[in-house]
Amino acid sequence: MIRETVQRFLAASARRAIRREKPTIVAITGSVGKSTAKKAIAAALGACEPGSDVRASHKNYNNEYGVPFTVLAVNAPGRDPFAWVRVLWRAFWVGWGFGRIKGKTLVLEMGADRKGDLAWLTSIAPPDISVVTAVAPAHAEYIGTLEDIATEKATLVRVLPKDGLAVLNADDPRVTAMRKETKANAVYVGESEGSDVRIRDVRITTDTDTRGHAMPRGLEVALEDGASMVRFELVGTIGHPQAWAAGAALAVARAFHIAPELAVERLTRDYHGIAGRTRIIPGIKYTSLIDDTYNAASPTAVTSGLHDVASIAVDKGSQRRIAALGDMRELGAYSDDAHRTVGREVAEGGFDLLVTCGTLARAIATSAREAGMPEGSVLSFDSTEEGGRALQTLIRPGDIIYVKGSQGSRMEKVVKELMAEPLQAPFLLVRMTEEWARTS
Repeated sequence: MIRETVQRFLAASARRAIRREKPTIVAITGSVGKSTAKKAIAAALGACEPGSDVRASHKNYNNEYGVPFTVLAVNAPGRDPFAWVRVLWRAFWVGWGFGRIKGKTLVLEMGADRKGDLAWLTSIAPPDISVVTAVAPAHAEYIGTLEDIATEKATLVRVLPKDGLAVLNADDPRVTAMRKETKANAVYVGESEGSDVRIRDVRITTDTDTRGHAMPRGLEVALEDGASMVRFELVGTIGHPQAWAAGAALAVARAFHIAPELAVERLTRDYHGIAGRTRIIPGIKYTSLIDDTYNAASPTAVTSGLHDVASIAVDKGSQRRIAALGDMRELGAYSDDAHRTVGREVAEGGFDLLVTCGTLARAIATSAREAGMPEGSVLSFDSTEEGGRALQTLIRPGDIIYVKGSQGSRMEKVVKELMAEPLQAPFLLVRMTEEWARTS
């Protein structure tokens, strides 16, 4: 009862503040890539510049608490009762007009674990621009089929005003089909022909280390925006989701009448990926870690990362690609097929070693063996800690290690075991707070 009352009070406060101050709201949803798109869009709009009036969701504040927290410019109070008092006072102060929400443009991530979540969030913060990244079987255990997930995600498009804008993934048929859900304008971002912002080229850049190994440095992206072409490099991160996020950022920037050249300048200067989303981290023994440990809510996200790592040109004589994968949870009826799909991708991608952590992930290992991966190249462990310790002894100079799993798998612990500078973990990795430490 108290929880519901607090939730309603926060929502009412944020709703009142938005109705009064009328900020432009950019809302982002999708089964994968929400945080990446949010960060890139905010960077392109100038959120990182001094005095900017653009604010974006902090961390992954994307639920019934997180969205009001962002609007009201407060941090999650955790279990601290005094912090909760300060948050509730701030909610009253801003909601009832004594204070302001600090921003003329809000870039808000909106997630959905269950049907109706997005209707609630958009009732708090009605979007002027809605961005939909993808539809995949994330949280299928609670939402239902892929069609049910698409219907839920389309909420952001349905609620747009006529003068609003939908930014849609041109490469996902379920997302492009959302065009018929609104009378607002729509632009398409993707690799498909006819995309308004078309991804023309994506290439992982590398540096050669002292041992002659090609180690990943970043991502070179070429985007065609109408008659113009822009080419730039995002340093410190890899992956097609990063390229799509950059394309979405250009599309949103254009709606704000920001020149593509300025949006790209801001991206290359201020956007270097975010914790747990295909971030490049130096590893022990002169290795390179691709930290994708924030979540594995769908097989689409995992196979995308595997495909990107497989595309890195390595010296097969002295370098190896290694996949360290945890359970994918909350997939319901899709679970077994999803894990087996990932296992086939590991084998077909030419990975030299597969290490799985968790009971569900054993299906990944089984599928990889069935797809032709040698028995001795596939290792399974019941816990993340066991897998991390084993990898410490298995890796060797030049290895590129891709690490991913659901939040509950806590695969960031593997990255912490393997990173060259573990004291940097609180600044580079996800779930390094005291609250998460208590749940380990």
